[in-house]
Amino acid sequence: MNARRRTVIAAGIGVLVVVLALSVALRGRRDSDTDFLTAKVVTGTVRQAVTATGTVQPVVTVQVGSQVSGQIQALYADYNSVVKHGQLLARIDPRNFQAQLDEDRANLVAAEAHARDVAAQLKTQEANLQAAKANLDAARVTRDNTALILKRDTELIQQQILDQNSYDSAKADADTAAAKVEQATAAVRQAEAQLDTIKADQDQARAQIQQAQAELNKAKVNLDYCEIVSPVDGVVISRSVDVGQTVAASLQTPTLFAIANDLTKMQVNASIDEADVGQISRSGRVTFSVGAYPNETFPGRISEVRLNPQTVQNVVTYSVIVDVDNSQLKLKPGMTANITITVGEQDNVLRVPNAALRYRPPGVTPADEMALLGVKPRGGPSRGAQGASAPGEAADRVKPQPLAAAGRSSTPPRAPTSQPVLAPGELWNPADKIQFPDPAPSRGRPAVVWVLGPGGKPESRKVVVGMTDGVDSALISGDLKAGDPVIVADSGQGVSGRPAATPGFAPRMRF
Repeated sequence: MNARRRTVIAAGIGVLVVVLALSVALRGRRDSDTDFLTAKVVTGTVRQAVTATGTVQPVVTVQVGSQVSGQIQALYADYNSVVKHGQLLARIDPRNFQAQLDEDRANLVAAEAHARDVAAQLKTQEANLQAAKANLDAARVTRDNTALILKRDTELIQQQILDQNSYDSAKADADTAAAKVEQATAAVRQAEAQLDTIKADQDQARAQIQQAQAELNKAKVNLDYCEIVSPVDGVVISRSVDVGQTVAASLQTPTLFAIANDLTKMQVNASIDEADVGQISRSGRVTFSVGAYPNETFPGRISEVRLNPQTVQNVVTYSVIVDVDNSQLKLKPGMTANITITVGEQDNVLRVPNAALRYRPPGVTPADEMALLGVKPRGGPSRGAQGASAPGEAADRVKPQPLAAAGRSSTPPRAPTSQPVLAPGELWNPADKIQFPDPAPSRGRPAVVWVLGPGGKPESRKVVVGMTDGVDSALISGDLKAGDPVIVADSGQGVSGRPAATPGFAPRMRF
């Protein structure tokens, strides 16, 4: 038993020794021989774009509701019905509102009759006042006459010409006349007070007429609300009620119809990430597709970038409105649009694979590449022979001969502004809205790419690259030409850029 165990242990040790020997041999060969994958620098177009999703919707959608409660008596429009401004869409049972209108009309007639009665009383009281004033004038005349007689009788009795009885009678007449003047004055004041009271009643009667008229007008409006009419020209895209259904408008206005103002002019409400919204301007070229037409692309035009951030799961997005011509009525409200916004484009430029910009040969550190670019590493002197420089100066240091076929920018010009569509009652001036300037063109950035030199050894090339489409970058300047193979990966690091099956890749091996 012990001999068998020793045999097994010896065999295991032998296998382990063989494995270690093979590992050492393979590692030595890997260190000495490295296989490189290269891709050719080609001439083409680099297009920088922002992708997003959005919803196709009409430019103006009006929600038609009801301000009164009642039962739907009739419907005059359905889904996809073409309607005109003021056209009857539905009718609510008007009987209750008609009865209220009749009651308010009767109240108005009663208020007007009361006002006429008060007006008649006012005229009567004015006549009474005039009679009281006439009586006062007559009493004053009598008082003055009796006072004159009393004065004359007083002189006669002092001369002992008039008897005492006649004097006493004259004095009584004068006192009586004075008392009648005071009585007539009080009657005038009473008539004036009654006249003021009747005038106040007349004002109240007029106010009652106005109140009754207001109630009548309200009843007429409510009766008119029983007829639901279209506020705009358009197409019915939604109907939420049926005949016989009761509409309750006590808490909130129920929506009966949704009308799209003009389906030939649509818009896409796109959600753009905050990282990309800085590149969006009205000069960007917009294309999008929808699932209903997978092989067709629709053009659009950016009309507005709304300053209303939306945060969903800690992602901030902004709404970008894209105007779309839908004269063929292919696009339907609610479709999901896959949007591509071209923010920049360069034609006839050299395309350098981004994988080549990320590649670094074995043994080369980021500090080594910074030294090649003449950039001073943080915390120490530059390791390059050119001396130290700030990161912003690296692009100035990389100044080989400019490329003969430098690409021209083909960013689309600003699209002409069309007259915006406004719903009835929307009275703002679209020209007063803020207009964002076009983003400034991005500056080139320095980079290092590696090519296979004589003997199959990687050699560095300093370049300046600009716009990128995520796969390739446009070459602004550098010691590269079309057809040059640049290293994108090696057998020790794996492919970090484009896959080997991508056209233009030519794997080159060194034995």
